[in-house]
Amino acid sequence: MAIEHAPADDATVKKSVTIPRSLAREVEARTGARGFSRFVSEAIAHALALTKTREIVEDYEREHGPFTAEEIEEARRAWHGE
Repeated sequence: MAIEHAPADDATVKKSVTIPRSLAREVEARTGARGFSRFVSEAIAHALALTKTREIVEDYEREHGPFTAEEIEEARRAWHGE
């Protein structure tokens, strides 16, 4: 699944991060050195989307209580187009 990128006019920033060497090697093996930043940006966007989704669920459950097994199954079927 492709992640939407920031608009072309969105400024970029250079950040220094420390990651395990094994992860860096694995990413570079798949992307080459020039694709590393794009891969990291997409991974961050994906992680943020998951975090935001979890926050929505947590807010809902705080207000309405936990989802029932039936609600979860209904959501699963909708997600899979069943």
